[in-house]
Amino acid sequence: MGNRFLFHIKERFFKYFFIVQDFLLKIFSLLSSVCNLVILVSSLLFATLLVARLGFYHHQIVQDNIEALISKIFIVTYIAKYVHDVYQFVSRKILPRWTEILIFVGCTVVFVPNSHAFATDFVGSSLLATFPAVATAMGLILVSDFYKVAKVFTSMKMSPPLLFAFSFLIMIFVGSGLLMLPNVHLGKISYFEALFTSASAICVSGLSIIDLTEIMTFKGNVILLFLFQIGGLGVMAFTGLFAFAFTGTVSFKDRILLKDMFSSDNMSDIFSFLSNVLSLTLLFEVIGAVAIYLSISDSNIIDPMFFSIFHSVSAFCNCGISTLPGGFANPAVADNNNLLIIVAILTSLGGIGFPVLIALYGAVRNKTAKLFGIQMERRSFSGRVGSDMATHIVIITTLCILVLGTVCYYFLEIGNTLADSSAVSRWVKSFFCCATARTAGFNLSEVSSWSNGTMVLIMAIMWIGASPGSTGGGIKTTTFALAVCSIVSFVRGHRYIEIGYHRIGFETILRVLAFIFISLMVIFGAFIIFAVFEPDKNPFDLFFDTVSVYSTTGLSIIGTTELSMPSRVLTMILMFVGRVGPLTLLSGFFVSRKPRYAKYPYKNLTIN
Repeated sequence: MGNRFLFHIKERFFKYFFIVQDFLLKIFSLLSSVCNLVILVSSLLFATLLVARLGFYHHQIVQDNIEALISKIFIVTYIAKYVHDVYQFVSRKILPRWTEILIFVGCTVVFVPNSHAFATDFVGSSLLATFPAVATAMGLILVSDFYKVAKVFTSMKMSPPLLFAFSFLIMIFVGSGLLMLPNVHLGKISYFEALFTSASAICVSGLSIIDLTEIMTFKGNVILLFLFQIGGLGVMAFTGLFAFAFTGTVSFKDRILLKDMFSSDNMSDIFSFLSNVLSLTLLFEVIGAVAIYLSISDSNIIDPMFFSIFHSVSAFCNCGISTLPGGFANPAVADNNNLLIIVAILTSLGGIGFPVLIALYGAVRNKTAKLFGIQMERRSFSGRVGSDMATHIVIITTLCILVLGTVCYYFLEIGNTLADSSAVSRWVKSFFCCATARTAGFNLSEVSSWSNGTMVLIMAIMWIGASPGSTGGGIKTTTFALAVCSIVSFVRGHRYIEIGYHRIGFETILRVLAFIFISLMVIFGAFIIFAVFEPDKNPFDLFFDTVSVYSTTGLSIIGTTELSMPSRVLTMILMFVGRVGPLTLLSGFFVSRKPRYAKYPYKNLTIN
């Protein structure tokens, strides 16, 4: 009897226990949803107030009120964020990642002196209660939740190519809004001018219909720097890295998109590849900034530190935007051989492609380690350059273009734009112009002063462009190299294209043919439209500018400021198509998803 009574009591206890547990979970689930809503509303308010604080001129009292309101929003967001995270841990047993732990520690250090709930007499508490510290902590919280926003876009029923293009469009419009802020420019600019500048920065073209050196403030240049940094690497690269850093996974759709964007062979280890891409980007840009700073130590350049950072990022991303009036043709830097070599090398590294860049870094690292007798693990970086056929092709083609282009430019311009330079400066300037003409667009002289032969040479270099998986445009070096190999194999009577010990697949040849044909169709189609819009302009000059815009180089004979409004709109569209890739857009719209099972017999046609 006693055992039955105890069993009955135990049964009722567990029954009520599970009822209470379910009830509490429902309450916490509701509380978690409320916290998500609070985070969303707080994020929108923070973004609005941050834009108002940094982008507009205010009286000191208004500015202090905005900063105080941002501090209160941070406190509410902090509480909502970590109440939600505690629920996630309790209900789903989701352990926080190391990135989330670091952000939690950093935000807590800022939260304590701002909440006024604890004694804050520790060293640095006054510094942590300032607006920059609060804004940084709030930004870290938004970064940790950014993957949720990215998931909304990646979950859309949209093909990866269109999603890739859509991400660039979103950033272009966001950038145009930021460039319209009063604190960003010195004079009034129209929205179209801001939109064109944003599109040029995101598409790393460098073209502008306004004088950026006279109109943009320091904040405007910082915004431009972030825009072409994001545009050079791609929006999806950052969203993919955030998603993996804070969730530990990336969707299959994202993996396909990132694999195609960076021309990576391995889709399973895409996060490691992304980490290497961003790490190497930061490494080379920091080294480049330091090298540029040292090279201009004797120059009278205002704010040399920001100049170095800005031009290092601009060069590595192949953007071509400069803060100097006249760009590198400015007398302050035009004869600075060290600076020109550094910028040319940064441009070449950014345009060689991240898969090749990772292989090169791995080779240098392993050779250095072997020299000092250190055993290195080869997990992240490839240790052999040239072991991959694509890497081998890119390096050889790039070197051929740089060497032949430099030599041809030297002899074509030795009696023209290089006539007043010393022997060493002539070769340095020839190398600089050849390297930056691939897609960067920095220039040492007026393009109209070049000889006709030089213009044709530069057009060819611009059309070929950079390498796959890089920050540059053009049809890419591998496309050009395979096209040349196809011609050689056909002329020699070979049935297949063989490079090294590999036979190139038929699908790759079709892709090369499609790339070349579509690029020529887009260029000639845009050139015809430009000729209609600009009947008084020289057709040769129009064609040069068309190739430059398509390849996102930014060199111009006519100048975008001299174009009519329809031509400016067409320029903006063409550089967007050149950055995203016409084949990407066409495959996104017209790719067939219906499998074809029937195979028809072959038929040879007479074509010659």
